[in-house]
Amino acid sequence: MAKLAPAERAVVEDALARAAQTEAELRFLADHDPLTGLLNRRSFRRELDSYVSFSARYGGQGAVMVIDIDGLKGVNDRYGHHAGDGLIRRVANVLRERVRGTDVVARLAGDEFAVLVPQTDAEGALALGEDLRAEVAAGYAEEAELASVTISVGIMLFDGKAASGAEAILAAADRAMYRAKAEGRDRVSIFSGPEEQRRAIAGQMTTSAKIRDALTQDRLRLAGQPILDLASGGIARWELLLRLAGEKGELLPAAQFIGVAERTGMVQELDRWVIARALGMLAARERAGEPVSLHVNLSGATVSDLSTLEFIERELDEGGADPGRCTFEITQTARVDDYDTAARFADRLTEFGCEVAIDDYGAGFGPFEYLKRIPFDVIKIDGAFVRDLARNDADQLTVQAIVGIARGLGKVTIAEYVEDGETAQLLRDYGVDMAQGFHLGAPVDVEQLVA
Repeated sequence: MAKLAPAERAVVEDALARAAQTEAELRFLADHDPLTGLLNRRSFRRELDSYVSFSARYGGQGAVMVIDIDGLKGVNDRYGHHAGDGLIRRVANVLRERVRGTDVVARLAGDEFAVLVPQTDAEGALALGEDLRAEVAAGYAEEAELASVTISVGIMLFDGKAASGAEAILAAADRAMYRAKAEGRDRVSIFSGPEEQRRAIAGQMTTSAKIRDALTQDRLRLAGQPILDLASGGIARWELLLRLAGEKGELLPAAQFIGVAERTGMVQELDRWVIARALGMLAARERAGEPVSLHVNLSGATVSDLSTLEFIERELDEGGADPGRCTFEITQTARVDDYDTAARFADRLTEFGCEVAIDDYGAGFGPFEYLKRIPFDVIKIDGAFVRDLARNDADQLTVQAIVGIARGLGKVTIAEYVEDGETAQLLRDYGVDMAQGFHLGAPVDVEQLVA
């Protein structure tokens, strides 16, 4: 190789340095939450799994706390998401500074955090929980607009004799946190054992009954959120969002019942309900001469169930919908039990003529397995990298890297959670193809979409 001139060598060294920095930042994002710098949910689960296994083998005890910010929605609604993000960062700093060096702190999602406290008992865990609660409340007492900001803390104790795994421990701490909220917020609650477990199961059964009733009594609803073409500004597609109508007419978002549907084995039935409605809507719009393109979300359980393919094929054959106008979204954060089965599932969808989108792309930055093994047409960039895009260099770097990957593969990109014009313009500058979010268009009842 010819010897490089000093100027050429400097260019090469600079490029290598920037590549190394990019790699380091992406590795960091694989395990950390981009907003707070804390560990993400995936990393916390790994740490908890490890400590539970250690306790089972060698003995010992510990506690898991789930912490939720009270009043964050009010801050977001009144002062905007920038203020909400600042609040999340400040609470994260309180947790980071007040725990021991051996404790593990993570941001699970949204306004929810978790702390793993090894080698502690009920007294120690309650003392730490109260300390964190008091510290957050005191930190905002002098700021009138944030005076109502507090935290609710749920605690689950465990030891080496416990049969519960990491997921059950985390779920129990989560239930204790919700009890703290139900009892008035700004307090600490500890999971109290078998009786509370029984009540929790009863609550889950109640939600399960609501889902079953919604399926049989036609109380499921669909909303559609527009997906805009960033170049033209026109609506290119709609994403269908599932809702459950309560007895008083209130609409519950999927986040409030999908978890129970997954645990009770009903999520595939919900997915099939949405698929049938989506394909029926496509066919009706085509017959009316006003075609529309729709996105349908699929759970990990459905993607692992090849029998659903027969259902989709039959609906396409009998209904006459154009498969090219239907995109099935496989969320990158969903648990897929068998990648080979999921790959075959996606392959068959493309054979039908449908598109496949990888949703929440970049969450935990562990999606490379999806790129390698799941056929896809569209990458939906996770909203965690979009929400604070205009103010976060790491998010900007990540979005540009994802666009580069998509372009190299000849795929379409969609950004989620676009909440202001500055973010939308940055996405255009980076070459993102489409976007959705409340700034671009709120969800509407699907009946309006059909009309």
